[in-house]
Amino acid sequence: MKKAGRKIGIGLFFILIFLSSHFAQKGETAFSLSVTPYEGGYDLRFGRITPELVRVNKEVIVNIFSDIAKPYRVTQTLLEPLSTTEGNTIPVGNFTVYGLRGTNKYGTLNVEQEFPVTLNRQIIYTSNQTGAADSFTLVYSLMANPDIAPGYYRGRIGFTLEPINAEQSPVTVILNISVEFKVDAAIEIKTSAGKGIFLNPADPQSSVSAVEFKIKGGFGKQFRISQVLSDQPISSEGNLLDWEAINFLGQGAQKGIVVNNPVALSAQPQIIYTSSPRGEPDDFVILYRLGDLSRQKAGNYRTKIKYILEGISFAQTRLIETLDLQVENPRVFELLVTPETGGLIQFRDIKPSQAPKTQEIIIQVKTNIARAYQVNQNTASLLTNKEGKVIPSRYFFLRQESLDTKGVLKHIDKTEIKEGQMVLFVSDQKGSADKFKVIYELIPASDLQPGDYSTVFTYSVSEI
Repeated sequence: MKKAGRKIGIGLFFILIFLSSHFAQKGETAFSLSVTPYEGGYDLRFGRITPELVRVNKEVIVNIFSDIAKPYRVTQTLLEPLSTTEGNTIPVGNFTVYGLRGTNKYGTLNVEQEFPVTLNRQIIYTSNQTGAADSFTLVYSLMANPDIAPGYYRGRIGFTLEPINAEQSPVTVILNISVEFKVDAAIEIKTSAGKGIFLNPADPQSSVSAVEFKIKGGFGKQFRISQVLSDQPISSEGNLLDWEAINFLGQGAQKGIVVNNPVALSAQPQIIYTSSPRGEPDDFVILYRLGDLSRQKAGNYRTKIKYILEGISFAQTRLIETLDLQVENPRVFELLVTPETGGLIQFRDIKPSQAPKTQEIIIQVKTNIARAYQVNQNTASLLTNKEGKVIPSRYFFLRQESLDTKGVLKHIDKTEIKEGQMVLFVSDQKGSADKFKVIYELIPASDLQPGDYSTVFTYSVSEI
């Protein structure tokens, strides 16, 4: 095909020589040029370009006729950049030109190296000193790029034949250009947990779950991505997980805007990403994290999250993907005693008839099983010194104080401590997590043997 192009160029060159002789016989001065796409027609048409094509080349034959016997040059200027009616343009560097070496006969082809077609005036050819008529071939290239928005692009290039040190007026020819970029836009979603979002506070690997979004191709217009939960997360027992128990945060977007502050899940649609005005390719990640689960009941909670594409400057709404959301909240039912002394209660350097001595502990129950419970204290032995001397129970008491306690304290008033088990506390009917204070008091008798006395209590929590 290129050889045929050369033959056409040579043929046109001999026609120009003939016309030169014709004009000379009539005494007229000739100074003109023509710009003709090799494939014919009057416009340079690249057709449809897809990312798979990578690069498309089109040849243009430039013919100059001149009998002024003065040197001249040909310049090129991009009069109108390739653009769509929406204002999208081809990036600089994706539209280039170079001259095909050996297609000119007399002058100098100034564009044997490829360079971008720009708005600047560019000299593409300079004649010899006698200004001989000539012709040459230019190769224009368009490169596919995922950043190019799909659409139909049009532009114009001006070619000007300029005399050098002569009085002839410049001659300009305009070449229209057109191309359609076809990009199959798509959004791919991938999760760190297979086909869904899985969260478990007891597993460090599952404390955060990432959803990766890859926007491939260009949409050409602005859009947003929203997430919609089908239902509030619910366990098999019918318990609902609070919306605030899960929050999400976006990161990584380069072209668009991703939600960049932690936000709790909601029953309403939530926008997680807004594209650039041109809907360019982009990548971002949404991280889902657990919040405070101390008030949430144990269970395996499930729901589904739908990701929806919504056009902002074009009418389109479609489902991108649906993911399973699962939160496994492990059973918690534990008793904490502060300070951690292993249940040891000790009174040092006790003397007869001295002022009462006290020791305090705080008992806390952490639970999410949603069942009523009670806290017990077991006394294996009363206060005893190292010689085995025991203080009678009538001198050893306990009482309790509330710490915003929800359940029932069984010993608000001072109660004598005896060997065996005694109930300290009963939770509310919801089995809420709770805490309270226990104050132990020793009243030294007048016949008390001086010294250090201690005992060990065993605390336990059990469902009712």
